Amino acid sequence: EANDESSVFSGKMGVRGYSVISRSDLLQDSMNKDGTENRATLMHTMDALVSHSCLIVDLSDGGTSYQSTMALSKMWEATSTFFTAIDENPELETSTLPSMDVAEGAGSIHEVVGYASYKDGDTKFVETRFKRGEKAVMMPAEVETILGADSIQSIAESFDAMVGVGKDVVRIATAASSMEVDAFVERKKSSSSNQPSGYMEEDEKMPFIRASEAAIRLADELIDDSNPLKAASIEALESTAVGEGSVSMSPHRLCRYSNTQQKEEVMDEVFGAHTDTTFVTLIPAASVSGLEVYDEDAAVWFRPELMARKHWEAERRERGEDPSALTETIQIAAGDDETEEVVIPWHARYLIVMPGELLQLTSRNEIPAAVHRVVAAREGQSRLSAPVLLRARTGIKMNVERYFGNLDVAGPLLMECQGIPMEDLHDAMQPSSMQKQ
Repeated sequence: EANDESSVFSGKMGVRGYSVISRSDLLQDSMNKDGTENRATLMHTMDALVSHSCLIVDLSDGGTSYQSTMALSKMWEATSTFFTAIDENPELETSTLPSMDVAEGAGSIHEVVGYASYKDGDTKFVETRFKRGEKAVMMPAEVETILGADSIQSIAESFDAMVGVGKDVVRIATAASSMEVDAFVERKKSSSSNQPSGYMEEDEKMPFIRASEAAIRLADELIDDSNPLKAASIEALESTAVGEGSVSMSPHRLCRYSNTQQKEEVMDEVFGAHTDTTFVTLIPAASVSGLEVYDEDAAVWFRPELMARKHWEAERRERGEDPSALTETIQIAAGDDETEEVVIPWHARYLIVMPGELLQLTSRNEIPAAVHRVVAAREGQSRLSAPVLLRARTGIKMNVERYFGNLDVAGPLLMECQGIPMEDLHDAMQPSSMQKQ
């Protein structure tokens, strides 16, 4: 059963796990100077992911930095242009855009690219991917035919902005999990009778520093950001790297959800409840709410886009501005001592980060994969969506000790993954019906 905006749960203002976090708080540059995670950021992130199944991020840092927000604004324009073009020229669906097919070079038979339409056209989406290291090259190439090179560049910039957030969230969550189980405490015999058996005396912060260092390695090496592995990682992984694919495993999906079905319900589930085989799924807040995640703490469906809207309205009130506004106008540099005005939709500031099955694995089951769905009003305004599914890099074998520290606290599930290529782990997590294909 789905509720409309007036009755659905939209979070609790002022409660840490529901509160919106600033993008800059998640950066490595915002870690403590000693190399440990900032405790306030760590607690906020874990509370949101564990208790409420999502973290809401303000990409503009409270309206002070607009580079990422502008990237998402342009991405939304490109997404709208794509579906408008399809509406105006139906032949694009039948003769130009390729149907869903395996993404050659991604490394998994379950990874696809192409266009699909379901439910009498109520659900339409195109699964896109970038060639590794070539952000100007998108698959399927026919999308550029419709949108043009400038729009592809805008989508690529938004992809990078979202993926950067995702990697930081995974870093923080993985480090927190390792810290919780003392995964990087040196287990050497101590000569002191005051020390617990099996432990050596050391700087009490060192295990936390090592946990963060390992989590950074994991984010850089295991998460597929569509960039090639760094040279330092290739050298360090020479015995476990088997060659990454030429196409990113992490798709950027452009979607449109409508609800023209003749049913009694005012709201209807248009994309059923499920979890994702991702580290995190990154969903830019849309102008029409409809994403719902199951809130483990409140035991209800939670619509985070409405919480983002409440954050926007509260901020506008504090500034003495109109809280009902749907856009804001900013000044950007336009040459020597010149500026120009740019209008940005309110929702382009917000990104929703949901944990996936791979983060459940790397957090030692501390963070459950988010159960989520999409609902839409019958005969209501269509909802555009543009999620990035941040998946594992192919060609890398799981090295538990490198990323998770002491093997005796890794847990049985992680130990079962030791030495397995990440693409095989991805395939093993697919539903049994898909594995038979």
